[in-house]
Amino acid sequence: MKTFKQTILLVFVTVLTSFSAQAQDDNFQAFLVHEDQVKPSKTSEYEAISKEFNEDCKKHNFEGTWNVAQTSNGKFLSISAIKNLGDIDNFSMVPLVEKIGKEKFASYFNRYDKCYDKHGSYVVLRNNDLSYMPDGMSTTQEGQDYRKWHYIYVTPENRSDMVKKLKAVKDLFVNKNSKVHYRIYTKGFGQMEDYFLVVVSAKNAEDYAKKSSENRTLLGKESKAVFDAVFNLASRYEEVTGSMRPDLSYSFTAKK
Repeated sequence: MKTFKQTILLVFVTVLTSFSAQAQDDNFQAFLVHEDQVKPSKTSEYEAISKEFNEDCKKHNFEGTWNVAQTSNGKFLSISAIKNLGDIDNFSMVPLVEKIGKEKFASYFNRYDKCYDKHGSYVVLRNNDLSYMPDGMSTTQEGQDYRKWHYIYVTPENRSDMVKKLKAVKDLFVNKNSKVHYRIYTKGFGQMEDYFLVVVSAKNAEDYAKKSSENRTLLGKESKAVFDAVFNLASRYEEVTGSMRPDLSYSFTAKK
């Protein structure tokens, strides 16, 4: 049993060390994601609580920032950029609790808990080298709140090869000066499966469809072999739609 515990500890330390190295690499940006899997019947109530909570954050100038995304399968994702795991340890809502009181603060999360049966947090890494964002790297783009999330799952043995295939995709987009821009994320900490998440922004579903159609024409027949190489390595693929929710997001602004 002692040997087993030592082995588990060694694996845990190795994973943390690997994550910390990547998170501090300029090629990667880490994000803490809190995912709430909201019941369909509780969506409106969840949104109302979030807006009320954000108003208290604004009123008391709480020092925190998060962008919220809503997916078509009922998930609300609160996304905050972090430098390393230490940022998670240092994040505290104590200043807000002191201003609004323990009772009111607890009431928010008691109400939230009635809106979902499952929720949790994890860390993802944006791979800037694989992402194609010629106008500048950013999670949000003004006027483009619609999102298409392409989850390309891969087994550990094929992870390195997938990086090469996705680099070939980016090279194709760069050479063709594609107007479809995207970010690529991978798991950082707290998730089981390996994946490459391709996120594309657009004004709405119609705008996304139009851009995609024009992009297929632009990339031409040569793109088939490039994309086939990606999907031949994938263990499975999932496509999710949704949108950013600026009305549920919060950004700290220092008082002048």
